[in-house]
Amino acid sequence: MSRPTSIFDSALVRQAPISGLVGLAVLLTTVVPDMPVTGSAAFLASIVVVAVATLFAAFAPHAAALVPVVLVLDFVALALLRSGTGAGASVFTSMVVLPVVWWASLPRRRTIVFAMAGVVGVILAPFVLMPDGAPGVSELVRLGTTLIVFGSVAAVVHELAGRARASVEAAEEREQQVRTEIERAAVVQRSLLPSSADGSTISSTPFGSAAVHTRSLGTLQVAGTCLPAKSVGGDFFDWYPTDDGLALSLGDVMGKGVGAGLIAAAVRTTLRSARAVDDPSMALHRASDGLTAEDGRSVVAFTTLFHARLGSDGSMRWADAGHGLAFVLRADGGVERLRSSDLPLGLGIRDEWRTSTGTLDPGDMLIAFSDGVLDLFGGRDDAIDAVAALARGEADRDPAALVTVLAQRADAVVHDDDVTVVALCRQPVTVPAAVDADAGLARSV
Repeated sequence: MSRPTSIFDSALVRQAPISGLVGLAVLLTTVVPDMPVTGSAAFLASIVVVAVATLFAAFAPHAAALVPVVLVLDFVALALLRSGTGAGASVFTSMVVLPVVWWASLPRRRTIVFAMAGVVGVILAPFVLMPDGAPGVSELVRLGTTLIVFGSVAAVVHELAGRARASVEAAEEREQQVRTEIERAAVVQRSLLPSSADGSTISSTPFGSAAVHTRSLGTLQVAGTCLPAKSVGGDFFDWYPTDDGLALSLGDVMGKGVGAGLIAAAVRTTLRSARAVDDPSMALHRASDGLTAEDGRSVVAFTTLFHARLGSDGSMRWADAGHGLAFVLRADGGVERLRSSDLPLGLGIRDEWRTSTGTLDPGDMLIAFSDGVLDLFGGRDDAIDAVAALARGEADRDPAALVTVLAQRADAVVHDDDVTVVALCRQPVTVPAAVDADAGLARSV
């Protein structure tokens, strides 16, 4: 349905040269003595008809049936112009090529016949409108020659226009196929994010452009979101339960689009396959192996990756492959950056990563994000401090609230990179009041 629309939308543009040349004819007959008006009524009528045709052309995008009407009016206007400016001697006869080309460019071969009928009408009009009698032999020869020439032009234009339409339609079909594949890839990528199947919950943020995923596991509460710059992005986050707690990951593949999304899916899947591996650095080794081809070469795109294992007792082990955008916000408001000098995955230079240990005390929050978050704060180096300040503003240290605030900022600030953030908080253990009272009584005795 888009093809006819594109043709009719250009009606006024195609009409403009015809209207402009008729206006030029009016000017020339006024200022050039050798180009007199021989029939005032026909001449004035041609101006009125071409004005009506131009008006109809302006409405052609809204009424497809007006295009043939505009073309008929153009042929009538040119026939009247030829009749009013010297008939067979008129220098404006050649203007008929414009509506001929226009009509011949429309679909269906019968448009060539319509174009030729218009040429015949323009050539023979003076003998109908003027009392000079039937056309002579020379005029008939001119008519035949004109028909052959313009008929050839119309046939060539029709063929070229048909090929152009077929080429455009094929390109549009290929583009639609690409869009469909990208949409499918986006659906697959979204399906790889934590879902309700593993106990997570998904809630829509107030602005509606992203989904915040949340999960509670004992005293551990985690939330995350991913906003690709394109339909498919190179960022990902993930979490899954382990024997003694929770595993958490955030990765950023170089580049954007389907290629980066494929690599992100491969890294995420490999990390999931290392569920039984307790050492985060060994999980990174597995992910690196997944990016290595049979001949030992690594894939072109490298990946920064933060991977942590959190225990229900607050123990924390983590490994960082060139990511560097993770920190712990302590309960007292202090910031502890989780620094590492290890390289990203996929470089093939030094595939060595170390596991670091730490403790997540009650009220502490672990936060990791991709470098797209830096763009939300003007690319500042102190973006970690800015994110920490937002987290401090959440009195109950709710990870979902922090993730939602950052997602809202991403929706409001112009950025051209994927934005991904994941936050985990260890909540204090709540002691039942009755148990606390009994403990107090025992202490008093």
